[in-house]
Amino acid sequence: MMPERITGEARQVVVRAQAHARRLGHDFIGDEHLLYGLAGADDAVGTVLRDRGVTPERVESEFVRLIGSAQSTDGDLFDSLDRDALNTIGIDLDIVRERIAAAFGPDALASQPAPPRRLRRIRADRRPKHSTGHLPVTRRAMRCLEPSPAGYRVENIADALLAMDSGVSRRILAAIGVSAQDLRTEINRLQ
Repeated sequence: MMPERITGEARQVVVRAQAHARRLGHDFIGDEHLLYGLAGADDAVGTVLRDRGVTPERVESEFVRLIGSAQSTDGDLFDSLDRDALNTIGIDLDIVRERIAAAFGPDALASQPAPPRRLRRIRADRRPKHSTGHLPVTRRAMRCLEPSPAGYRVENIADALLAMDSGVSRRILAAIGVSAQDLRTEINRLQ
């Protein structure tokens, strides 16, 4: 849920984050979606991010590469997994595929159509609220949306996001080759 008092460009950051999450098929807004929203901001923070290579397109590209989207279901079970991250811990997906095929047959990983579901009409008051309204915000993202004494500002959202020492947004920045601390320092000079 978006804080009601959030206005101006800070509100647009959250609106872009929500649109990004929906486009990827996610039913929540996380810190990674806020990074996308910040990268598209029409203010000094957005300019700093884009000048350092943190564009909305690059954020989305790295996010999908690292994590996948909820809509990436065209391939097999492993399409949305991060091959590089698994290789880092010694898991080779090609070997896993071979072993699964040997144990369960060559079509074991093939996509299966979902079984038909009984259709039923859902009363309007029982539909999930996030299907058309605000998406829920993760705890990590909500920490970025806490107001400063001056209210909700894009600089504060960016500062809180870049101060996090973990999370998907941190992984995206590392994949782009940008230091969160350097960005934070540069954005804090704007205030």
